[in-house]
Amino acid sequence: MRRLKTEAGTGRSRRRILRIPVQGWVAALLVMVLLGGGYTQYSGELRQGAGAQYKVLPYKPLPATTSGGMIEKTEEPLVYLLPEVPLSKDSKGYKENKLNEMKRSKAYNILEKLLPPGEYASYVMSRTDQKDASFGVSTYRPLLTFKDYAAYKTSVEKYNAPIVMQPGYMPEGYALDQANINPSFLKHSDEKQLEGGSEKDLGDNFRMTWRVEKAENIGYFTSSLVYKKGKVQVKINASRVDDKSKPAYSLPWNKNTKVENIEIDGKQLIYVDNSSNKEIDMGSMYNLYWSDPEAQIVYSVGVRQKDSELTKDEIIRIAASMMN
Repeated sequence: MRRLKTEAGTGRSRRRILRIPVQGWVAALLVMVLLGGGYTQYSGELRQGAGAQYKVLPYKPLPATTSGGMIEKTEEPLVYLLPEVPLSKDSKGYKENKLNEMKRSKAYNILEKLLPPGEYASYVMSRTDQKDASFGVSTYRPLLTFKDYAAYKTSVEKYNAPIVMQPGYMPEGYALDQANINPSFLKHSDEKQLEGGSEKDLGDNFRMTWRVEKAENIGYFTSSLVYKKGKVQVKINASRVDDKSKPAYSLPWNKNTKVENIEIDGKQLIYVDNSSNKEIDMGSMYNLYWSDPEAQIVYSVGVRQKDSELTKDEIIRIAASMMN
């Protein structure tokens, strides 16, 4: 929209400064009509969408805890880095990388067969023909998954994980596909701590050493519900945050990310729109975040798929139905 200069002037000179062609006003008015009042985007006016009333406000961090922990954008945006020139399939480096990937996958599959559900491990690979070869410590901690909400709820109570309550609203055609509980290690082992652990030959001079983690080293700080319609998923997360972390919950973004606050019945949420990101995969196209500072839990509703027909209003309505 064309801006007006506020220079001082009298008589004809002042009138000339303020004169704008008629077509300029028409264009400006047309833009406002097409945007549905986008000119006053952050006016705080009450809006109605998909059955939920809300206000759109400028972005600001929100409390995640009662003692200063915040939900906020990372200090620096994510920057797209040009991919490295791929190695030739006939090169030694390419073949070694593929072999390492295959052995790492084999190590994980072995632990998957050896360990019962609810047991987790740290493991490291080594090569008997290369003493200096280092692959770093990896973790085996698969999700606890459930197809039934009642079973999920029982396990949430058992493991003291944050619970995601079923939303009161979900767009037509979406049904609960899976519920998850994410295990985490409170402390991570280094290679020396794994010395003397159980071993397994992986073939081709590769070997795995692992150790089952003690139950007291496992925490369950995140759980989720996944609703699905065809290939499109709506994921609802609950994450218990660490009050000592600054920020308590980080929101990644880049130059194309749109971030704004949404207010529903006096409670503020943060809406993150990555639909314009073409170069960087930000994980989800749309996300809406809010918190329960007393419980130190951050909730989010997200849609990953680019071809999702879900609108911003529908995501807001899902969140609103969980706060009643």
